Amino acid sequence: MKTGFRHCLMALGAMLALGLAMANGPLAAQTLIKVGHDQPEKSPHHQAALKWKELVEERTKGQVEVQLFPSMLLGSGTQMVEQLQAAALEVAILPTGWVAPLAPSVSVLDLPFLFPSRKIAYQVIDGPVGKKILAPLNKVNIEGVAFWESGFKQFTGDFPIATPDDYKGHKIRTMPAPVIQEQFKAFGATPTAIDFKELYMALQQKVVDGQENPIATIASMRFFEVQKYMTLSDHGFLAYIFMFNKPFLDQQPAEIRKILVDSAIEAGAYEREIIATAESDHLETFRQAGMQISELTPEQRDAFRKASEQVYVWYAEKNGGETLNLIRSKVAELSGQN
Repeated sequence: MKTGFRHCLMALGAMLALGLAMANGPLAAQTLIKVGHDQPEKSPHHQAALKWKELVEERTKGQVEVQLFPSMLLGSGTQMVEQLQAAALEVAILPTGWVAPLAPSVSVLDLPFLFPSRKIAYQVIDGPVGKKILAPLNKVNIEGVAFWESGFKQFTGDFPIATPDDYKGHKIRTMPAPVIQEQFKAFGATPTAIDFKELYMALQQKVVDGQENPIATIASMRFFEVQKYMTLSDHGFLAYIFMFNKPFLDQQPAEIRKILVDSAIEAGAYEREIIATAESDHLETFRQAGMQISELTPEQRDAFRKASEQVYVWYAEKNGGETLNLIRSKVAELSGQN
């Protein structure tokens, strides 16, 4: 009898618990989202990823849990893209250069001297042209929903850089992105693909003589400690893509999907603010560390731009010119040239 009475009490307790849960709304199975990216925890990218996590978890009222894996903890950029395709990873936030081998359309953003300003870059990539650039990712199980950034890239080296000829005979680190490699070939350098997490050591040990990255990345990865010279060139815009595994995103209820995508766009705007406001402070840190910083004159910039023209020819031959022409037309329109 005692055993039967105890079982009755347990059943009653379970029913009461279920009743309370139903009174507070249906029980929701929690969805876990793993996010991988290549930047360290102190970077604007990780701060923005934390913002996305906060927005998503708050707006889904605990239905979604987000786990962040910064600093290439899940592998190289190439490996994270592969994991994303295979649904071993739900989200990756990576530069276009790591995605270009799968979807060459995104490599158009790696072309040098494509955008004259941040404002114009944002207007292009945040609009219909940006959606067109991302669309081919759907064919490889990936859905890009927002562009984040690192900012405009600058030249650094253990040698001064003022003209394309200064690159002749030097080995320069690049991502495994054909457009970027062609850029440095056009300058007369030897492009050398090195994993991002190994770049500091490669510069320190002079495996390569220089690299290119935005100011925020040079700061967060402390490349200013192992590079003597920086040239403020603003020669290329380094876009990051906020990407989902497409089947995973497609399976989400419409309300959850909207929260995930809208929050990615909002966190991207937050990241842009952090990067832009911190750049002057970073430059002062570089100078105090002994880095010699110069800026391209208009004439020097024109020389680099002319040297880059062959990269555009190469790109059009390999990928066609439709998307590139769309970007150039939009940039001209926004610059008031039409």
